[in-house]
This record gives sequence, C-alpha cells and structure tokens, in this order.
Amino acid sequence: MGGATPPPLDSPLNADKLNEVRDLYEQVYAVGLEAFFETKWYTSPQGLNALVSHTGVNEMMAGFLQSMAKTDANDVAGMQYSANLEFRVVWDLATLVNASEAKVNTGDTLPPLDDGSEARNRGYIFAALLSGDYLDQNPLTPAPAQGDYHRIREFRFWYYLAEFLRIKDQPNVDVTAHRERILGLVRELLDGRENRDVLYSFAVIRTLAPKFPPDFESTLPPHLDESDPKSKLAVARKFIQDESQVTGGTTNVVRRFSELAVRAFILPGGNIQRIQG
Repeated sequence: MGGATPPPLDSPLNADKLNEVRDLYEQVYAVGLEAFFETKWYTSPQGLNALVSHTGVNEMMAGFLQSMAKTDANDVAGMQYSANLEFRVVWDLATLVNASEAKVNTGDTLPPLDDGSEARNRGYIFAALLSGDYLDQNPLTPAPAQGDYHRIREFRFWYYLAEFLRIKDQPNVDVTAHRERILGLVRELLDGRENRDVLYSFAVIRTLAPKFPPDFESTLPPHLDESDPKSKLAVARKFIQDESQVTGGTTNVVRRFSELAVRAFILPGGNIQRIQG
C-alpha cells in the first residue's frame, strides 16, 4: 500500500524512542488490530518480537510520533499529512503477521487464539477484499463441529468471507444467486461485532457498486428498503463513510481501514469496475 512518506527522523532510534513506539503499538494499534482480525497474535510474544525486529516499521512509527508532536491541531495540511502517515502505520503493523508461517490450519480442533497462520490468512483475505481481487483457493478451513460456540461462529464468518472472494464473474455464467447465498451466510454471522459489520459492508459494496453509476444516490427513494439492491448499497456506503470518521469507528484501525474502503469503493472508487451498458 502507498501513502505518505515518513519524515526523516531528527535523531537515530534510541531506547527511549523504541519504548514510545512499543507503548503506542501495545496501547492503540495492537488492540485495534486484534479486535479487527479477531486474534491475540499482535500482543503475543510472536507479535511483539515481529515489531521489535522490524527496523523499518519502528522508524515509520517513530516518524509518525515525531510528525504528530510537531503538528498544531489548526494546521490542516499537517494534520492531513499525519492522517495519511497513519494509513501506512496501520497497514505496516497489520502485515507484521506475514512473518508467521503460511499454512492452512486443518484438523478437528480450533487453533490457539494467538495462532499466527490463522491471523496471516485473515489479513490475506482482507487485502484481497479491499483491493478488489479474488481468491483462487480459500486459505481457511471450515470450523470444526465441536468447540467454543462463539469461536466457531467467528471461524465460520471468516471462512465464508473468503468463499465470497472465490466467486468470480464469468462470461455467460450467472453467479448472482451463489454470491447472494454466500453473502447471506456471512450476514448471519455478524453477531453485532463492529469488524464483521465493516467487512460485510465492504463485500456488499464490492458486489453492488459495479451495477450502479457513481451518482446513484441522487435517485434513491425517500425511505430505504434493504431488499432493494440500490438501497442496500446506499446503507452499506453510509455505514462505511460513518465508520471512517473520527466520531465513527471505535478504534484507529477500524477508522483507517474504513477510510481506505471509502477511497477504494466510493470516492474515487478506483477498485470498482462498473458494468457497462
């Protein structure tokens, strides 16, 4: 992912700066990433070791802290630069999990809460969802029949989200019913969790936005009916736009990921390929 270039550091990384970086990571971003990906990897010893050993990410975060410290709240350009820099911070921290082994968890038991491979696979799914890409294979396996009720639903949610990303449009093949069925399974597993609401809304926008012009909201009826695709798209867009605001998402991670989705799917919407005709 692109984003703002971090400023040169005023002085080399030292123990004090590294402690500031770690504190910011543990108190703000690791918590947000764990809530979003439903994992405990980011605050586990593996996650902390991945942060400590990645000089580039530490320099990025130190530059972000330096930028924030120097920026006056009334400096619009400076605040925008810091916001753009935070995109890089969140994304780089999210991808720390790529240091984990790339494998598919199999078996009849759920992996540990801090399993790196599971978290890595979820990050891979999220990147594909946001970029507009599709998956050739599902890196996740269905949840086992037995286990903690809430975790089984969690694993089913992520599995079906990945299945959604395997459904590609094909010439002379109508995949609408199949896609709607999988989206329905995803929706049944939201369980009031903010991250799942956000991810489901991303999927809805990806599905429906290509079918309508960018200004479709100008022709919406006064009262929205979510059984109508145009209304359903409007509701999903409004939710993601709200989540991207300072007063919206409950964590910096949700807000930045939602803002990335706004850019990707709404304005300018470069990851949406609209259907012609």
